Amino acid sequence: MIPISFLAEKEIMEKLRSYQLLRRSLNSSLLDFIDQAQSYSYIPEVTRIAEDLGIHASTVWKFMNSLSKKGLSFRGIPNISGMGAAEVVFILDKYVPYSGVCRILLREYAPILPKGTYLKYLVPRDMAGKYIDFIKSRLPEEPVKTLVMDYTVIGKPNMRRYYDISQRTFRIDWKELYSMIISLPKESIPKDVRRTKKLDVIDLYIIRRLEISPFDSLRRVTDYLNKELSPVNPVNYIRVLRHFKNHVEGKDLVIGVRLDVMPLYPIDSMPVKIILDGHPTELLRVIKVLTSHPFFPEGALSSESNAIVKGFLPTDLMLGASMFLDELKKEGIAKFWNIILLDFGEYRKLALPVQDFLTPPESLGELTEDELLKDVIERKPQFSPSIE
Repeated sequence: MIPISFLAEKEIMEKLRSYQLLRRSLNSSLLDFIDQAQSYSYIPEVTRIAEDLGIHASTVWKFMNSLSKKGLSFRGIPNISGMGAAEVVFILDKYVPYSGVCRILLREYAPILPKGTYLKYLVPRDMAGKYIDFIKSRLPEEPVKTLVMDYTVIGKPNMRRYYDISQRTFRIDWKELYSMIISLPKESIPKDVRRTKKLDVIDLYIIRRLEISPFDSLRRVTDYLNKELSPVNPVNYIRVLRHFKNHVEGKDLVIGVRLDVMPLYPIDSMPVKIILDGHPTELLRVIKVLTSHPFFPEGALSSESNAIVKGFLPTDLMLGASMFLDELKKEGIAKFWNIILLDFGEYRKLALPVQDFLTPPESLGELTEDELLKDVIERKPQFSPSIE
């Protein structure tokens, strides 16, 4: 019998080998393509990317296929505020397994280390209070902290700036990030965006599918919609196209694409949540700078002067991150900060909810698991890409 310790060591070595091969496979041309694809405020057509790069469309498809074989994929960026949605964060002081939490409207889940549970839900902003009351009634205990995040920034990782081809790793310089924050002009928080038209299940499903796979054709989105939602009367392509043009693209509800760089993180990386208190205009500067770095995919602001920045940090960067946040506090940019460590093994981010987002608060309890339709779009990578 092969000792378990030997199997564990072999598995680790295989993952490390796959990870090293993946990082070495990125070249200058791929980095240029990634940054170009992320430069638009909408989902670009392949021909548009090719034209702007001065290359043939077939080359763009080769780049996309190459990234896919390496285990790297693009995600669409939903405009959370434009959807009339808010993100609600609950922090519990005891561990609750995924099977034990309310999964209606759930967007993100992870155990907190050494103990606790981090939960994020996506709720309609105009009725947030009622949805929060419903979710709380389904939690095993009262949260020790509840934050309603009104404005969300989803970053586009600047690969050219932060990926070091010679070292085959992401570069981070805390002093440089600090200087960028200090020099960034202050901006007022974008005004509350109210929907001019109520979104329906087709609108939300289009956004959901494009978040998962933004370069899917609308014909394929139509096929997915009819297969997963099983409407009484099948939805035809023309109707989906009309909804996309008028309600999704026309209202800027998907604001570009970003590369999911999670497979490129060092294997000792941990998901973290950086919680900040301070003036909203100052916190917005922090979020905008950090979310340009691949280690910080997104951030959010609340109307109560709180901010949460989502990060994935290698363990050897934790001290530097703490010193960086202390500098922000000394400068008066942040009045308070805290880093919450999450368990990577059980971490998951879920795709946009559809049926439950449209269900009135008083009827949420009638939803079944089959109606939740939640794909996991982020979780700990297995580091087994196909490398050519």
